[in-house]
Amino acid sequence: MGGSSGGPSTVTNKTELPPWLEDITKENLAIAQEISQRPYQPYTGQMVAGFAPEQEAAFDYATRGVGMYQPAYEAAMGTAAQTSAYAPQQVQAQNFLTGNVNAYMNPYLENVEQAALGRLEGATKQAVNRIGDQALAARAFGGSRQGIAEGVALGEAARSAGELSANLRSQGFQQAAALMQADQQRAMQAALANQQAGLSGAGLNLQGAAQLANFAGAGQQARAQDAALLEQIGRTRQGLTQQQLDEAYARFMEERNYPIENLNLRLAATSATPYGTTQTQTRTGGASGSNFLSGLGTAASALSSIATIASL
Repeated sequence: MGGSSGGPSTVTNKTELPPWLEDITKENLAIAQEISQRPYQPYTGQMVAGFAPEQEAAFDYATRGVGMYQPAYEAAMGTAAQTSAYAPQQVQAQNFLTGNVNAYMNPYLENVEQAALGRLEGATKQAVNRIGDQALAARAFGGSRQGIAEGVALGEAARSAGELSANLRSQGFQQAAALMQADQQRAMQAALANQQAGLSGAGLNLQGAAQLANFAGAGQQARAQDAALLEQIGRTRQGLTQQQLDEAYARFMEERNYPIENLNLRLAATSATPYGTTQTQTRTGGASGSNFLSGLGTAASALSSIATIASL
């Protein structure tokens, strides 16, 4: 089958795209070139929503409320400290001997005593006169019997005067002592009442201090709740503003990326469209028996490729 003849041969294979695909590819390259040469376009709009007026008001409200409870707490602590050092009034019963009974004596006691003694003296004189009259009637005036009788009358008058004075002074002393004891008892009751009032007042002060602290804490908590409510309202408004800013930025990006998306659409459509290729062989140089067989194999391969293209 053969010997060889001639020199070596060169075979060149060339695959060509369909003309319509080649034109579209060139257009895509031109579009990509134009897009790549565009200058960078920054977004100049606002990206982050600022604080809403309600949030600013909440911040200011909360800031001004910081430490407002402190004066009430300090007052409550001061009251508690004073009350803890409170010493109740000491109550001591008064001694009767230390009292001044004379201050309670009836200032008219001597007048009463003198009047009573005067009446006793008048009665004594009348008794002595009756004895004298009786002695005169019995013709014994100036006698011993008259003297004895008058002595007995005068002695009884002196005894009666002593008893009368003692009784009057004793009654006066007892009345003065009773008045003084009554005053001492009232003073004792008043001192005990003052002591109890002081203890009750100290307890009320402690309760008031606790209530003051509670009210201060409750006021601070209510203020914090108000600030939180304002901040929540502002946060809702801020969220809506942020959504609007995000929407504006998304539209900007959509507009800026529109040419790129169109290019990607063209590329995707081109890659998804089936097409065939044309293979061209160019042979140069002589042929030999082996080259001839090789050429037949190449031709068969080319026919197979053409058949494949036709089937597409």
